[in-house]
Amino acid sequence: MATTTTPQAPSTKASEFDRKDLTRLFARLRHEVGGLVDDANRSRPFYAKSKDEAVAKRDAALKVISELADRIDVLKKQD
Repeated sequence: MATTTTPQAPSTKASEFDRKDLTRLFARLRHEVGGLVDDANRSRPFYAKSKDEAVAKRDAALKVISELADRIDVLKKQD
């Protein structure tokens, strides 16, 4: 009698982390924020109705990133 074995999916450990995902995420973030920064420098922005609105969008994006960095710092320091 032949025994049949079903192939098992490779188990992934919780400690394994693919840094490529992190790299892609930072690249995307840099691309999106860079677009807002470039737009704020244009005399006629693409993503806003006026130069003031484009500057406000850029500043809001930078504020969000700063708040995220602060939140990550709090997570690191938690017991």
